[in-house]
Amino acid sequence: MEDSNRRDFVRKIGLFSGICFTGIPTAYAETRFFKNPEGIILRASEGEVWYIGNKRKAEVTIKMAKSAEYTPELSLLSEKIPPGDGIPVHKHLNEEEFLFVQKGRVEITLNDTIQEGNAGDLIYVPKSTWHGFKNTGKEEVIMLFGYSPAGFEDYFRAIGTTTVKEDLGFTAHDWKHTNQKYGVVYRNERQP
Repeated sequence: MEDSNRRDFVRKIGLFSGICFTGIPTAYAETRFFKNPEGIILRASEGEVWYIGNKRKAEVTIKMAKSAEYTPELSLLSEKIPPGDGIPVHKHLNEEEFLFVQKGRVEITLNDTIQEGNAGDLIYVPKSTWHGFKNTGKEEVIMLFGYSPAGFEDYFRAIGTTTVKEDLGFTAHDWKHTNQKYGVVYRNERQP
C-alpha cells in the first residue's frame, strides 16, 4: 500500500473507529449538521429507516450521508439482523466498506474465508472484495457500517421501502439494473 493510500486509510478508519468506540450511534447528515461549525449532537432515534428487499426486509438506518450541501468522505449506517438472517455475499466496485459489530455474533465471509465476528470487532473491506454476513447467534445483531467515498447509501433508498409491509415490487430486471447502477455484484445473484 502506498504511503498516501495508507495515510488516507488510517485517517478514515480512525474517524470510523472514533464514531464506533465512543458509543455514539451517530449522525444523520441533515442540512443543519453542516451549517453549524460548532458541531451538533444527533440522537440515536435520528436517521432514515429503510426496509430492504422484496422478502428479507432488513431494517437499515442511514445515519450519515451525502446531501446536496455536503459530501462527506464516508457514510454511516446501521442494520438490525435477526437470528438466521444475513447479508448475501457481494462486492462493491466503487467503495471501501467499514463494519463494526456493535451487538451479537456474525459469520463473516471475506473472499473465500469464513470467520466469526463478535461485538466490538471491526472489519475493513477493500473495494472489489467479496464479503457477506450471517447472524449465527440467538440474539439480534446490530452492525454499524460505512462506505468511502459516501454515496452508496443511495442504494438502500433505491432497494428499500419506508414501511416493513410495503411491497418493493422489484423484478429480476429491476435488481440487475439497480445493482449495475450502484456498482454492487452479488456472488450467487441472490438479492437482499
